[in-house]
Amino acid sequence: MQKITITGPNPLLIGDMTDSEAVATIAIQAEVYLPQGRSEPCPAVVISEGLGGLQDRRERHYGRLLSEEGYVVLVIDSFASRGVGGNGDFIRAMTVTEAMMLADAFTGLRYLAGREDVDASRVGIIGFSYGGMITQLAAYEQLARLFLPEGPRFATHVSYYGCSIPRLDDPTTSGAPVTILLGEKDRNVSIPRVHDIADDLRRGGSDARVVTYDGIYHQWDGSDEKPRWVPANLRRLHLRVERDQSIRDEDGFMQMRGRWSRRALIARHTDPRGYHILRDRDTTSKTNEVMLGRLQAM
Repeated sequence: MQKITITGPNPLLIGDMTDSEAVATIAIQAEVYLPQGRSEPCPAVVISEGLGGLQDRRERHYGRLLSEEGYVVLVIDSFASRGVGGNGDFIRAMTVTEAMMLADAFTGLRYLAGREDVDASRVGIIGFSYGGMITQLAAYEQLARLFLPEGPRFATHVSYYGCSIPRLDDPTTSGAPVTILLGEKDRNVSIPRVHDIADDLRRGGSDARVVTYDGIYHQWDGSDEKPRWVPANLRRLHLRVERDQSIRDEDGFMQMRGRWSRRALIARHTDPRGYHILRDRDTTSKTNEVMLGRLQAM
């Protein structure tokens, strides 16, 4: 594993990227995992972290696993890059926005596509929870054009228990397939809304698949051997990204205009009943098989 930094934009909101030259840049901390014994250009993967930050049993585990499968892997640490890697989930969520996470993901794509040992046409993205939502959003052409106007694009997207928060008025995608993996008992995600998102992605041009595992909770591939309760969930937070990049809640009362309105939107729809996290080894094996199959098909 190699620790590196790459430079990319640091927008507060997605709409800030419409004037990308005015957006400040940031040094993004990341880890690179390299396959052994490969001389030809390899496929590659960007890993977008969950709200819990980089974990050895999750993001770093997948970095090692995928490098052993022959991929060049870039694990991005969006939270440490912005000084909140050691903070709790609430501080991380309030500080590091979805626009920042998207910017980091596309900066990672640009970096990998520029490496001589990477096949630029075969770079995928996987993500977990918050990063799973980013993995889905990265498929939409409206957003990809903001961060990489001339390409490249991700060749496949695999979302692990991604948040079901945003839908786009313009569903046009890059055409790359999107796979969304869910636990049936995950109360941080609205499963009906995920199916609506998948329908959007299909209308936009992607092969979108939702795979739901019965009796399974959030973060089945983590380290929690006993159920762990998280004291808030976001299954009722439903936002709409409009064609002009503005973001509003779907009941029409609030629009995201800056940091404080973003925080107010999140607070307004947060459910204090929370959700549970629980490891499940059998499901982890099944989702690894699905994920590897989608990456191999790039």
